[in-house]
Amino acid sequence: MTEKGFPGGREMVPDMSSLRFGEFDPGEAKRILASLPDAPADADDVLVVTSLRIPTGLHRRLKSYAEERGVAPSVLIRQWIELHLASVDKPISLDAALRALASLPPAA
Repeated sequence: MTEKGFPGGREMVPDMSSLRFGEFDPGEAKRILASLPDAPADADDVLVVTSLRIPTGLHRRLKSYAEERGVAPSVLIRQWIELHLASVDKPISLDAALRALASLPPAA
């Protein structure tokens, strides 16, 4: 990179002199395109990046929890969001939830 000055500081500009352009190889382009995964059939299945700010201690606990289960923290977060939204879509009363919990056998 070379430095290019401008008022108030310096700007880093890439050195384009070393770039080389070759012949277009249709066979190589087809091979690359064939190696790409298929696009999701449903647009709702496309994953998007969402920023999440959590305290450092909580992040450490999340990473540890995820590592113990052999999954990425993002997978856990996605599952927890899906679980929560599923419960919002089909809410049950507190009484019904307590009755269901009371009918379970005690933990060993």
